[in-house]
Amino acid sequence: MKNLTFTLLVAGLLLTSTACDKDNLTGFSFTHDYAEFTITVDSTSLQGDLNLGTMEIETDVQGLMSDNGVSVDNLNSVKVKAVNLSIEDSHATPYTFDLLGKIVTEISNTAGSSMKVFAKKDPVPTGGLSTIDLDVQDVELMDYFKLSKIKFNISGFTNGPIEHSFNVKVKMKVKFEGEVIK
Repeated sequence: MKNLTFTLLVAGLLLTSTACDKDNLTGFSFTHDYAEFTITVDSTSLQGDLNLGTMEIETDVQGLMSDNGVSVDNLNSVKVKAVNLSIEDSHATPYTFDLLGKIVTEISNTAGSSMKVFAKKDPVPTGGLSTIDLDVQDVELMDYFKLSKIKFNISGFTNGPIEHSFNVKVKMKVKFEGEVIK
């Protein structure tokens, strides 16, 4: 009987100490206007599936975490929450997103060995839009954002040849989540 009482007492202490550790965890979550950059889409006589442009983005997750009072070691999740694209075209007959049937955005390490899709629009709505919000997928991207640089790629399906080059301004909002032990 003494052994059973002692065992129950030890088990109770272990459960209490484990519960206390969980009470000392503080979660954090913030969304950041992470990147804004421009990709130039070159003219081409091709149509159909086409790579529209690639950009290398410097990541400073360590600095961003520090600015928000936490360490990168406390980071549990990084997900893109919004991607907005705007065509900047000063040509006499400027392009709109009617040029594209679909848009896909991908991310990879700088070697680009394996691209991961995180946002797309398929089909792209018609109506002469020059700004569009992509449909963002719930994809974990922490391993990419912890790198010092990442590669961002836009591809799509063109409905016709691209007769003159134009720019696409990309804006990304990213959500960072994690836990800090008090």
